[in-house]
Amino acid sequence: MTSPLPVSPSPEAQRAAVVAGAAAHWAQARGVRLDPGLTLWSLAGARPEPEPTDPASALVGPAEALGAALEAATDGGRRRAQGLHVTPGWLAEDLVARAVDGPMTVCDPACGGGVFLVAAAERLLRAGASHQDIVRHLLWGADVDPVGLAAAEAALALWAGEAPPPGRLAVGDPLVAGPALWPDAPADGFGAVVGNPPFQSQLGRLTARTPAERRALRARWGPALRAYTDTAWLFLLLGCELVRPGGRVVLVQPQSLVAARDAAAVRAAVDQRADLADLWADDDRVFAAAVRVCAPVLVRHDDPVPCPADRWGERWARAVGLPDLSGPEGAPLGERAIVLAGFRDEYYGLVPAVRESAPGDDPGAVAPLVTSGVLDWGTCAWGARPIRFAKRRWQAPVVDLALLAAGGPSAAARWVERTRRPKVVVATQTRTLEPAVDVNGTWVPSVPALAVIPHDRDDLWHLGAALAAPAATAWLARRAAGTGLERAAVRVSGPDVAALPLPPDRAEWDRAAEAWRAYTVRPGQRARERYLAAAARAYEAPEAVTAWWRAQSTGPVRSGAG
Repeated sequence: MTSPLPVSPSPEAQRAAVVAGAAAHWAQARGVRLDPGLTLWSLAGARPEPEPTDPASALVGPAEALGAALEAATDGGRRRAQGLHVTPGWLAEDLVARAVDGPMTVCDPACGGGVFLVAAAERLLRAGASHQDIVRHLLWGADVDPVGLAAAEAALALWAGEAPPPGRLAVGDPLVAGPALWPDAPADGFGAVVGNPPFQSQLGRLTARTPAERRALRARWGPALRAYTDTAWLFLLLGCELVRPGGRVVLVQPQSLVAARDAAAVRAAVDQRADLADLWADDDRVFAAAVRVCAPVLVRHDDPVPCPADRWGERWARAVGLPDLSGPEGAPLGERAIVLAGFRDEYYGLVPAVRESAPGDDPGAVAPLVTSGVLDWGTCAWGARPIRFAKRRWQAPVVDLALLAAGGPSAAARWVERTRRPKVVVATQTRTLEPAVDVNGTWVPSVPALAVIPHDRDDLWHLGAALAAPAATAWLARRAAGTGLERAAVRVSGPDVAALPLPPDRAEWDRAAEAWRAYTVRPGQRARERYLAAAARAYEAPEAVTAWWRAQSTGPVRSGAG
């Protein structure tokens, strides 16, 4: 008779076992009793022995230790799909302090390993509540991941000496179920809603919603849900629904919330329900993910109000220290120029026609390929600095016009035809606007650089001077608030540049154009200072704007007698 084959634990049981081992290790290191009734033990299949883990894990709080174990036990694809990234304890404490003032009920609707709930517990303890009262009556949470929720339960049990009672932590999706997920929740709502909900951009394959999920969320949130609505944005609306009038909602969000087009409907819906009292913006990347984060501080209205003006960009500007621009504004740049931006078709269409320049090239047969990587403030380093294009490193790439023509009519051929004329080329995703003037109209700009082509060639240097001005960077930074890959980056689009107000003082603008041209011909410190002074007068900008720009600017000032 053969013996039955051993049954391997399921992936969920394996994840639970890793977290359970971390809990046992933390409890042993701290001399804390383990609650025998924890959900974590049943998910893992047994109460584990302490795992030999990093001794430093016992130096952090239980939620951080268990959250790190949960993250380590979850494969990368699932972490990205679920938006699972452990929040540092210091950040949870800072954001909880913005939401919790005195004894009150606190809910984290996407609590994961429980770091926000434990931070809230510490805050409530300092406000005078007891350990038992906090864990029994004041904390609530939910998560779609049963193992994550069990980790939160274990973290609170390790903190308080007992687990939360049934019903306080619920497995489920509160974006669909809403307050019904907690049948015994306070009738008038929670005192505060805090947490770090999953970031699920709809541009990513792993995080895009299924048709069934879209239908369920559309039925729940109506027009607030758009094609590219990040899941995290919807949690702000949920928070406004869960919190009582006068209560606060503080949830970590991608910075795209502040200005993204598809976030506008969520911002409008939030503004009907709550006041934007404050906005925290990170100084550095606090998560392993590439996305930058912020956290609005919302205070719920007693009743919905008519939608006010969208002031999120203004609040963002204050949060990141953008200078005030309250002076007069001239006509938009789009009245004097056309702003062109290339896209995928133009980019990939150029690839077969790009090669390195060669001695003896006929200048009429090739065109320098200029990317944001070789643009500096006032100058272009094409041929002097290598660049990346089409996953290759190039020293002096050119577009071979014969090769391009051989491919027949295409978006790339039309792009070259439209942009090979005198223009200002503007780099994007930079800390300050970096325009360079292509006087002869020979360059071919590549994505993501923008081409600003004046209706009147005599405006070429005036447009360059306007775009180079510190006031222009500050204005566009406000307009594109929160959309840059870096906190300090200015991610501009064609419509943004076309909307840029031009200097209102024509005489001073003339002087700024002359100074800008002089700087680009012979860069140097004195030439730069002459231009900056003229640009400030042309825009009637206070010194604070130029001082802010100096702090932002990281480009070198090239030597020259100037």
